[in-house]
Amino acid sequence: MIPSSFIEYYGDQTRWFLGIVVNVADDPLKLGRARVRIFGVYDEIADEDLPWAQIVVPITQGVHEGKGQNLGLLVGTQVFGIFLDGQNSQLPMVIGSIPKEGDTNDKAKENYPYNKVYQTETGHYKEWDDTEGEERIREQHMSGTYYEVMSDGSRETTVEENETLRVKGDVTIIGEKDANIKISGNCSITVTGNASISAKNVSVTGTDTVTVRAGGKVVLG
Repeated sequence: MIPSSFIEYYGDQTRWFLGIVVNVADDPLKLGRARVRIFGVYDEIADEDLPWAQIVVPITQGVHEGKGQNLGLLVGTQVFGIFLDGQNSQLPMVIGSIPKEGDTNDKAKENYPYNKVYQTETGHYKEWDDTEGEERIREQHMSGTYYEVMSDGSRETTVEENETLRVKGDVTIIGEKDANIKISGNCSITVTGNASISAKNVSVTGTDTVTVRAGGKVVLG
């Protein structure tokens, strides 16, 4: 039996709505809520006076005590939901979004509907392409720095500026085929402990000068 004080939350008293997100940045509780201009209900209310709408997220994106995903909606998103307080229409809850014409990401159109794309407002994006024979994953920063895993499992990484790799434990690199390192500028290697190179043949070539300097003995042979 539903208590009479809650009856407007259920059944025929439920009120559905469509609206457009107008603000997501100023939620004082930082819960991912949004101000939504609801068609036919909030047409004459100023943006700053719209009530904050709760957002339903998939159970796979649930957030608890700072853990989980919190992606949020974008301003301009067309949404669908219900009023938790029924006909009073003061407690909106968004339960989904409805794409409009022009909302589909251009990258997703390239191999539609197999290329899944998530892109932020500033231009960061991720792609998961399931096109047969062209399966790949790509993650790119707005600057152009990216990594991409090709359909054959090979990976390509491009960094537009500087890169630092800091490892607090041991570092092991194993290559089962050839390796090539090309530096267009200068290169410096500093080892505070011992260093050793073991190879079948070793070749050292200097187009100008080769200097070998030791604080102790130099042993050849």
